Amino acid sequence: MTAKDCGAFIADLRKEKNLTQKQLAEILKVSDKAISRWETGKGFPDVTSLVALSEFFGISVNELLAGKKAENEIFAELADNNVINAIENTQKQVKKRKIQTIICSILFSLALLPSVIPAFIYFADEFILVLKKYLSFDNLNEFIITVTVSVLLVASGFAISKGHISLLHSYHYKNVVDRDGYCKAMGKTMMLMGIPTFVSSFTTLFPTIYFIEVLGNAILFSGLLVGCAFLFKHQYKYNGGLF
Repeated sequence: MTAKDCGAFIADLRKEKNLTQKQLAEILKVSDKAISRWETGKGFPDVTSLVALSEFFGISVNELLAGKKAENEIFAELADNNVINAIENTQKQVKKRKIQTIICSILFSLALLPSVIPAFIYFADEFILVLKKYLSFDNLNEFIITVTVSVLLVASGFAISKGHISLLHSYHYKNVVDRDGYCKAMGKTMMLMGIPTFVSSFTTLFPTIYFIEVLGNAILFSGLLVGCAFLFKHQYKYNGGLF
């Protein structure tokens, strides 16, 4: 019993019924990629799909897995039950091991808590002291403006990625044919541009630390520059030009 033999058998049965992979996928309510994986031997169908395939093609599960039709029907039925039970038991064991792993991880984490909490409190206190020493709200207006811009970028980008193309001017997409692809590309880029803007906004709260101020400006400038480059790229790709 190999995945290759099983897959080749499924492909032969499908071709006998003059079905495409897509048509068979629709009948079984799976993706056509799943059918392709089965037929190329890159994976076995799960229990539900095995039963559905056997019922549709009028053969046993054992025959499917063996890659050929069995001569003894009674043996085939008994083998079906054994195969299904074996697969179901294997799946149950996998789930059981996952649950055990999660429980062990939680218990291990709880056991470490007594030693981790004092260290966490120490570093939290040190962090608060640093904040009190260097944090300043002299640039609060700049901080609010930058955060607002980042939120608007992310919100607009999300809306555009979901198909709200009207948020852009009509001359931006007058030559666009693939509007779904255009909206997703432009929207995701705008959302990504909001990240460096948001990060740099917090650097304005530390004006006394020159390095942080320079770093914030560098993040903002490079992030917006790369974002604009991608916007122009998408514009040329989908619209054939900037306007």
